[in-house]
Amino acid sequence: MQKTILITGGSRGIGKATADILKIAAYEVLAPSSKELDVTSEKSIRDYLNNNLSSKPLYGLVCNAGIFYENSIEKHSIEKFSEILDVNLTGAFRSVQACLANLKAAEGARIILISSVSAYGDTGAPAYSASKAGLIAMMKSIAPELAHDQITINAINPGWVRTDMAKAILNSEEAEKNNLGATLLKRWIEPEEIGELVKFLLSDKASAICGETINIDAGLMV
Repeated sequence: MQKTILITGGSRGIGKATADILKIAAYEVLAPSSKELDVTSEKSIRDYLNNNLSSKPLYGLVCNAGIFYENSIEKHSIEKFSEILDVNLTGAFRSVQACLANLKAAEGARIILISSVSAYGDTGAPAYSASKAGLIAMMKSIAPELAHDQITINAINPGWVRTDMAKAILNSEEAEKNNLGATLLKRWIEPEEIGELVKFLLSDKASAICGETINIDAGLMV
């Protein structure tokens, strides 16, 4: 039976690259945009699952939906802080919770959270950093519970991935040089490289990896 994978925020960037790789690997991939599946709305998630999965087993959930915002602590609004956490962290929690029944119906299901090296603290992005650190803490917290049902959960921490969002942040030659120059390999990470890591974590070869955080950051020394 073909295994089904759901990727939140799957219409562009890391999500789309991952979806394309998994389709080639013969998975059935659901990769909705944020308009099709809004992770800030329990109803939106529930409606999407009912329309696309119903009681069908879900082998893999990749929580990739996320937004970025940066500002100093003096100028960072509480509203924006809450919005970032609602999408990046609470959105992943909602998605995992809503998908549990479908995941339990599959054999050896996998959950992968797309966090970030910003989880270690990114100057000027307190909400984004907090949301990504929260994903890792949440993963560590629920891994023992999920393991009772033979569901593994892991997190991936990408560094500077060549996406529209990252290119908008590094929007000058100097910014790109300074940030990519801080990595050992001094280069962008391609979205497909994250997708290949997701594919590995979904494979039988990764069945014993559980509760782990994996950095893929071109050698960023944090």
